[in-house]
Amino acid sequence: MAPRMSDVAITAADLSKRYHIGALHERYPTIRAKLANAAAGPFRALRDRRQGGSRRPAKDVFWALKGVSFDIRRGEVVGVIGRNGAGKSTLLKILSRITEPTGGHAEIRGRVGSLLEVGTGFHQELSGRENIYLNGAILGMKRAETDRKFDQIVDFAEVGPFIDTPVKHYSSGMHLRLAFSVAAHLEPDILLVDEVLAVGDQAFQRKCLGKMETVAAHGRTVLFVSHNLGAVKELCDTSIVLEQGAMVFRGPVVDGLSHYSRSLHENPASTPEGSTRWWSLSVNGRAHGLGCRIDSHAPFEIDAS
Repeated sequence: MAPRMSDVAITAADLSKRYHIGALHERYPTIRAKLANAAAGPFRALRDRRQGGSRRPAKDVFWALKGVSFDIRRGEVVGVIGRNGAGKSTLLKILSRITEPTGGHAEIRGRVGSLLEVGTGFHQELSGRENIYLNGAILGMKRAETDRKFDQIVDFAEVGPFIDTPVKHYSSGMHLRLAFSVAAHLEPDILLVDEVLAVGDQAFQRKCLGKMETVAAHGRTVLFVSHNLGAVKELCDTSIVLEQGAMVFRGPVVDGLSHYSRSLHENPASTPEGSTRWWSLSVNGRAHGLGCRIDSHAPFEIDAS
């Protein structure tokens, strides 16, 4: 049965995103440039028709997302998984309104907090304190609400002695801790988290996962992009699996992880050459670290004597 609209936090309808390979990033146009471009438009179109269509070959077009559609309920914790280049980060950037889709649309019902890159939304010249209030204002928080959460944010981030230091002097770990703490503690209705947590150490990753569990337990929606399948299984209820920009699975997280693992096994050529995985072996019911690395796609033998 389809969810009622009042129960839906995120709706994606035929989302697509196209990039031109090798295209230069354009500067923000001036009014003069816009007027000149509009005046030249008819002449450009006539020239393209005479040349048989667009001057850009189709091979230079890359579709990061292709026709992705889904509904996410309020309070749902969704793991977004897939190989590198599958479109996971592009999807989160569209939902965060960082980039616009080429086709389709997305509807977000609620306040969004996102952590897509280390220090996202931080002004490098401002102090940590000032950036907390800046991010709170961007999320629509009143100053009194940010005041109430301030000590919790600083304590979680473990940057108390440096809170009045410009963040341009922060290490990447300090950036990450403060950025995540702000995004999680200012109570967004929807929290979008990309692979950025991989930057932190294991202790901080566990701390972040615990905080996301707390956020989810309060009925907020979480989208979690990660290659750490153990963390996805532990945190998420459902999953979205992307492959070459298309959604190939949407359902329970265990089934999604199985689908993803099968695709890796069936198409090992897509795994970067020389990649390896750590294996944990159990002997007589006890786990032993063997201190060796095993190529996951090469045959091997184990002598248990």
